[in-house]
Amino acid sequence: EDDILASLFGSNEIRNDFFRNIFGHRVAYFPSNRHRLLKPPMSGFDLSSLYDTNEWISLRKRGSQDMLDKKQTSYDDLTEYIAGGGSAIIPVIPGDYLHNTKEQIDHALGVTGEFGTSMNVYHSGPSAVALNIHYDAYPVIVLQLQGQKEWIIQNDNFGQNVNDITEWRNVTLTEGDLLYIPKGVHHAATGDPEHGSTHATIGLP
Repeated sequence: EDDILASLFGSNEIRNDFFRNIFGHRVAYFPSNRHRLLKPPMSGFDLSSLYDTNEWISLRKRGSQDMLDKKQTSYDDLTEYIAGGGSAIIPVIPGDYLHNTKEQIDHALGVTGEFGTSMNVYHSGPSAVALNIHYDAYPVIVLQLQGQKEWIIQNDNFGQNVNDITEWRNVTLTEGDLLYIPKGVHHAATGDPEHGSTHATIGLP
């Protein structure tokens, strides 16, 4: 049966193979192709809409972290901040244009409420790094919504301290590409050096 996950992966067969053979086991990259042409809201990005509906936007630049205060930071201020190499991390909440997409993913996975997925949008300026090398305590699907980002992903010594990692894998995501990172695997992403770029993360239960 077709659902939003089949659309994300490109087919029922690829979706089913992912959950049977890949999920929980290894990093996997799914490049966009003519069989998986995603339409909005799973492609493109509407920062203006999220600025209007979301009160939990986090600003990141060169190690600094602040919550956006709309009384002090206008939408134009935000776009200028991004263009200057900053990043905005936006948790998708009810009222956001992407929230229906999150609910569809939850429905496809058979999860709801506090047991559901989490979705965050990372909108970054040129060469921006929203988060330094880190790992998540849950598996993550990454969808590149706009532009491209360069990812560095742990490729050995899983479960060890980051200083013990000797091999890294590089993956460049372009619009429509999908990346799966199991929990506990260190990674980081860097924005395109010339343009802004946006990806969404779907934290799986």
